[in-house]
Amino acid sequence: MRTVGAAPTGTPSPPTAPPAATGSPNVSEPRSAPAVPGPSGPPARVGGAVAALVVAGLTLIVPALGLSLGLWFFVLVANVPGVILGIMALWRIPDAVQVERYIRFTWACNFAYVALSVVFVVPVIVFAALAMLLGF
Repeated sequence: MRTVGAAPTGTPSPPTAPPAATGSPNVSEPRSAPAVPGPSGPPARVGGAVAALVVAGLTLIVPALGLSLGLWFFVLVANVPGVILGIMALWRIPDAVQVERYIRFTWACNFAYVALSVVFVVPVIVFAALAMLLGF
């Protein structure tokens, strides 16, 4: 018959550590855990935030080209919210939930900007082709 807390017969009991060598033999000091180095490198989603900000920055090329062609209305669809939200994502780096939220907002602005720029660019191309055909 087995008693509660005793090791089953036939298996050796686990080895015990010798008592710590201190001034009194009855006092045992707690052992400290070994030091674990912290993570090296940036937090997990910094790359996603930087990529969203870079794409938002690249979308500013379209309004710049529109202005160089004399089409001032391309400034109206500049992706300024995407750039601001990308910067906010990088500002919130220690808070992973906030970083994820701002990355999603930045990508949403980037995709909405691409859709709006297509809506604006197609009529401009059509009018430019019409002007070339008519000789203006």
